[in-house]
Amino acid sequence: MSATTCLNPEPNSVLNFSAGDKFIMTLTLPPILNKYAELDPRLNIGTLQMTIFGTVVPQIAVPAIEVRYGGQSTNFSSHSRPAYEPLSINFLIDNQYTNYYVLWRWLDLLNSATQSLYKGSQLNIRESQLIGNLTEYQTTLNIVALDEYNIPAIIFRYTNVFITSLGGLNYSYREGKTIESSAQFAFGQLDVTPEKNMSILDK
Repeated sequence: MSATTCLNPEPNSVLNFSAGDKFIMTLTLPPILNKYAELDPRLNIGTLQMTIFGTVVPQIAVPAIEVRYGGQSTNFSSHSRPAYEPLSINFLIDNQYTNYYVLWRWLDLLNSATQSLYKGSQLNIRESQLIGNLTEYQTTLNIVALDEYNIPAIIFRYTNVFITSLGGLNYSYREGKTIESSAQFAFGQLDVTPEKNMSILDK
């Protein structure tokens, strides 16, 4: 090994580790919510930003295929990805309950609590394909991981996202703790992009 060879070319301290409390989620409101923004001022925000914690990145896998020949076997990549597990987040409720309300309204539009109907475009699949309404309830969701200086370090970008469940609220007059909740999302694809010195609100 030459004197100029370096096993770790990226300068980094052995004490620098990622913290579990430095994640922010930004969510562009899907078209189905924007359609109701004129009637509901709380939906007229364009982008929702939330402080999140807990398990936020599902497992990513490209499994192997076992090929047997002559009494032995070897492995090759399948070059395919199984369906992702749902994206689960835990988040803090803001003082106006805006983040909880937006998520609740999104879920309610998928199946109305009072009418038990989908509140989007009532079209058949063929018509929806022609005008793109199959994705009117879907959006893009970014989870931004911050470094120790609160600068974006990496972005987990989820596409074709839609909410599937919203957790309950636990509150008590005896405790002054911050209220927390949880949510789950289905999504199509996950992309990971390094981001340095970039504003979170620009994403």
